[in-house]
Amino acid sequence: MTRRSITKSISITFFILCLVFVVTWVKFLYTPLINEQQGYKYIVEPGTSLKAVINDLSFKGVVHYPRYMLLLMRYRGDAPKLKAGEYLFPKGSTPSSMLQQMVNATGLVYHAFTIIPGWNFKDVRHAFSKENSLRHSLEQMTDQEVMTYLGQPGVLPEGQFYPDTYYFAPGTMDTVVLKRAFQAMQTKLYASWTSRSVNLPYKNPGEALIIASLIEKEAYLNNERSMIAGVLINRLRKDMLLQVDPTVIYGMGLRYTGKIRKEDLQENTPYNTYVHKGLPPSPIAMPSLSSITAALHPENTSYLYYVARGDGSHQFSDTYIEHQLAVVEANTNNTNKIIIGFFNENLIRHYLVKNF
Repeated sequence: MTRRSITKSISITFFILCLVFVVTWVKFLYTPLINEQQGYKYIVEPGTSLKAVINDLSFKGVVHYPRYMLLLMRYRGDAPKLKAGEYLFPKGSTPSSMLQQMVNATGLVYHAFTIIPGWNFKDVRHAFSKENSLRHSLEQMTDQEVMTYLGQPGVLPEGQFYPDTYYFAPGTMDTVVLKRAFQAMQTKLYASWTSRSVNLPYKNPGEALIIASLIEKEAYLNNERSMIAGVLINRLRKDMLLQVDPTVIYGMGLRYTGKIRKEDLQENTPYNTYVHKGLPPSPIAMPSLSSITAALHPENTSYLYYVARGDGSHQFSDTYIEHQLAVVEANTNNTNKIIIGFFNENLIRHYLVKNF
């Protein structure tokens, strides 16, 4: 074989190799890697290199040409730009679109964490501890350390976190989500405070938040929230005991087993509003926006009392005599059998004469 023939043979071989590479490259670029209708979920752990991700995707059978993927990565210059998170690569994703997602953090899968209105801070802590998609640090922090982290040293955490659903990428710190809930409460509370009704007996938004938490625990029907707020405010103005059962329960803590006894109403805890006048030391729950609004826009009535009817609604009264009769009526079952507690005997007799 002549030298010219050898050169020609090498040229043809090189051309064929180049053609094979180009065809393979084009096929690599435009052939979808994801064929499942539901797409493919993949977690990029913090600190993982793009090369390690590509090798892992190859091991899992998603990427068929890892060297081409690495070549594309170097061509794009994306290696230092990888974002951690859980990605959903949709059906039809190509190598280029997958890299684009991981570089721009698009198509991330988000999880939801919900704070329920009426929860206390222990409930919030417990819910965080059960959320496996978060990274946990709250379990190692005291309540005061949590509030110091939030820039509120000395503030009690109760009531400070807005009930809502918060979305997060897997691997997010629980404190990051908690901070969003705290900031949301601050925003909602202060926005409501600026538009509050006039002549309310609150010194600051924090006191309004306390009343809102009492409303949250007392009200079942939305249309009664502002009426309950009005009763509480009327009692504050008259320097009366608030006498809100949920504050007694909150003060009992883990000792509460589902029933309030007479001695519980007389126990000298800081939160017992049957013993101490004025507001309790802090909120007792996470109030909803409806309760915050009610606390800052109470119904203007002369009511000083209310009692639950048993169907979610309340009977409101102006006087203590009317209230005692309402309590007796609320405790009358369908067979008209009266459950007599600590009520005035004459009032009960009056009720019987009036109704039977």
